[in-house]
This record gives sequence, structure tokens and C-alpha cells, in this order.
Amino acid sequence: MLEKLQEKMFSFSYVLELIISAVIAVAVIILSARLAADAFRLPLAGGEDVLTDILGRAMTLAIGIEFIKMLCNHTPETVIEVLLFAIARQLVVEHTTPLENLLTVATIAVLFAVRRFLLHKDDPHILGIGRKRQEDKNEESQA
Repeated sequence: MLEKLQEKMFSFSYVLELIISAVIAVAVIILSARLAADAFRLPLAGGEDVLTDILGRAMTLAIGIEFIKMLCNHTPETVIEVLLFAIARQLVVEHTTPLENLLTVATIAVLFAVRRFLLHKDDPHILGIGRKRQEDKNEESQA
């Protein structure tokens, strides 16, 4: 009985994550259209601030897209990609001190190293929850 309740709660939380992903996707689509419209209306004398604004908004949209992937596919690899985009956005858009830039670059290097050396596609724990559940169902139907 308790296991059925846990399974139902798990399924319910998964559906909620998909709904949140859909809401974020709609927001990303609307904001992408606004970004494209604003990019074509750039004043010629806008200068560096306009480019920084466009880059910041574009990187934020990219983070939103990666976040949707993370909600739909629960793997450590997608979490690392979201972190990489968020940290890269800070490095590109924010005006920080050289020490902060060095720490940001070091953090990106660590994330790449983790992805390269600690995450292996053959590891069954790397499979996403959705993919793992689908594979479990496939195995049950084959048996």
C-alpha cells in the first residue's frame, strides 16, 4: 500500500515537472520573439550596453532551455550543462574583477573535468529517471 502511494506521488511529481517545463517553454518562446524584435530595432549608437543587454537576455534564454531539458531528463549531465550555461553567462555578461573571472573559469574547468572523467554513459545511475522507467517497462514487457 505504501509503495503504491509512493509510486503515485512520484508520478504526480513527474507530471508537475513536465507542466513547469511547459510553462517555462512558453515563456522562452515569447521572450525569444521579443529578443529578436529588439535585436532588429537596435539603435546604431547603442554602444556596448546594448550588446551586453542582448547577450545577457540570449544567455538567459539558453539557460531556460537547458533547464527545461534538466526537468525532462534527470541526469547529472543535464545538471552540469545548466550550471555551465549559468556560469558562462556570468562570465560573459557581468563585469567582475579579474579574481572573480579566474574563479569562474576554474569552476567551468572543474565542471568539464567532472563531465569528462566522472560521468560515464555506461553507468546505469547516469540514466535519467524517465529513460530508466521506460527501460524498466521495456524489460517487463519482454519478460
